[in-house]
Amino acid sequence: EELEENSKIADTTACRENKFRTKPDCLDARYQVSWHPGWKDHMLRGRLIGHFLINSLEEAMFELDQLRSQYGDDQKALLDHLESLEFREERAFRQKSPDTKIWDSDEAVFSKMGSEMVLRGESICHTALLPSRSRLEGITTETENGEFDTGVNQFLMTKDIDGSLQLAFDMNDRQHCDLLEVDHKDFFLVREQDGWVSTIVPNEKELEVYRRSTPVEGIIVLCLKICPLNKCPDAYMNINEIRKHAKLFMSVDGNPVTNVQKLDTCHILEGANGIRWGKKDQFQLSIRINDPGTLHVLKISSIIVF
Repeated sequence: EELEENSKIADTTACRENKFRTKPDCLDARYQVSWHPGWKDHMLRGRLIGHFLINSLEEAMFELDQLRSQYGDDQKALLDHLESLEFREERAFRQKSPDTKIWDSDEAVFSKMGSEMVLRGESICHTALLPSRSRLEGITTETENGEFDTGVNQFLMTKDIDGSLQLAFDMNDRQHCDLLEVDHKDFFLVREQDGWVSTIVPNEKELEVYRRSTPVEGIIVLCLKICPLNKCPDAYMNINEIRKHAKLFMSVDGNPVTNVQKLDTCHILEGANGIRWGKKDQFQLSIRINDPGTLHVLKISSIIVF
């Protein structure tokens, strides 16, 4: 009867009482709001996606078996054939112009950067976000033997002697639940009290792992940590302060950043010569907050180089 009275299964009493059911494994599981369908809904979607991938794998194995009747046990010939198919598909994809209708609001940016580059161009993303291969395999942090580096608790962080841009996390983002310790919005932290901090993007490990096949355009994009409901605390420095040349300063290879161009939720760095900083593999990005007594911070989730 209750199902008939409710248009959505999630509105039923049974669902409301059981959709989150995380105890005893997770004692402090958060974000269990009424409007969210719950983790079981995610599990159902995940299993459906899993079944789709298994079916795709079965079809691929069937096609592979058919190809073996043509190529026999010549594995090299079979691999060459499959790689040629992949190359043709990639070429067909790149030759087709992307749909840029969803980017109409960024038309001014596109006139400088080009929609092809944004949607199809090669880039290297220096990211603090989890989960990501770069973080989990120690590529972002260039740790030895590819070990995972958790970063520094932002409340316990001290000034780096070398003035490096440090990877940090917010302990309030962590939960006492191993099952949920997989998804975190970590960040590179710039603090007012640290003065100038710098980093090289992309780093040597990123260049080695994410090899380019096209020339570097020299465009640098900063993505800041996204605040809940887009309402950031007063301590967060607004990146648009860069235009005022008073509280927030940035430079690329010693050349001042004078403006930022919004690209979706990120920002393209612009200098005296526009948004291109030179056709080179690596850039030194330096940042400083100069607003004494405020303890202002800038939290960067990713730095992307096109």
